[in-house]
Amino acid sequence: MIPLLILAKGLLYAGAVVLVGGTFTRRALTPAHPARRILGVGGLLLLAGMFLTLLGTLAVVGFTAPADYLDYLTQTGAGRALTLLLIGALLLLAAELGQWPRPLTAAAAAITLWGLAGIGHGATHGPTVRLLHVVHAGAMCLWVGGVLALLTLRVAGPQHAARFTPVATACVFTLALTGTFATLEHAGTLWGVWNSTYGFTLMVKLGVVALTLLAALLARRAFARVRGIRPQLALELALLVGVLAVTATLSETPPPTHDSGQMNMEGH
Repeated sequence: MIPLLILAKGLLYAGAVVLVGGTFTRRALTPAHPARRILGVGGLLLLAGMFLTLLGTLAVVGFTAPADYLDYLTQTGAGRALTLLLIGALLLLAAELGQWPRPLTAAAAAITLWGLAGIGHGATHGPTVRLLHVVHAGAMCLWVGGVLALLTLRVAGPQHAARFTPVATACVFTLALTGTFATLEHAGTLWGVWNSTYGFTLMVKLGVVALTLLAALLARRAFARVRGIRPQLALELALLVGVLAVTATLSETPPPTHDSGQMNMEGH
C-alpha cells in the first residue's frame, strides 16, 4: 500500500499548490489568473488525495467498513486533520469565489495548510513542529504557484518577474530554514541521517532542489532579456514537480528516529 499512499501524498501536495498558490497569485501576482476553475481542479486533487489516503491507511490495518472510515475521520488525529484540510479547502474556494477580504482568505489558507500538516510527522511532534511544516508547505505553495501562474500567463513580462522574484527568494530562504529545523527534529542530527533510506531520499530531494534553483536563475535571466522565457519557466516548474514527487516519497519513509509514520510536505 506504500505506492498508493505516496500517490495520495502527491495528490495532496499538488492540490495544495494549485489551490493555495493559485489563490495567492490571483490576489498578488497575476490578477484574475489562474482562472477560478483551475482552483477548482486543485480542490479536486485534494479530494482525490484524501480519498486515497483514507483507502490506503485503513486497508493497511484491515479496516474497510464504512463505519471505520467515519471513526478514522472523527477519532484519530490524522483523520481529523483530513477533515480540517477539506474544510479549509472549501473555505478557500468560497473566499476566492466570494472575493473575501485578504485576512479571511489568508485564514482559510492557514486552515488548509494546518490540516495538511497534521497528516504526518508534523503532527507527531506537537504544535510547534506542526507550525513549522505549515510555514514550509506555505512557502512551497507560493513558489510553485507563482511559477505555474507565470508559465500559463498569456503575456508574462519583466514586471511580473519583478513582483515575483522577492517572493520566490523569500520562499527559498524559508524552505531552507524550516527544512533544516525539520530534519533536526525528525532525525535528531544532520549527520547520522545520511546512512539510511530516509537520508538517501533526502539527498535526492536536495539534489533536485539545487537543479531547481539553477533553473530559477536561468528563468530570471530570460525575463531580463525578454526572450526564451517559457522554456525556462517550464524547466523550473518540471523540477519543482520533481521536488514534490520526491517529497511524497520522503513522507512515507520513516526517519531514523521513527519506527513508522506518515509525513506531510516537509522541508527535509
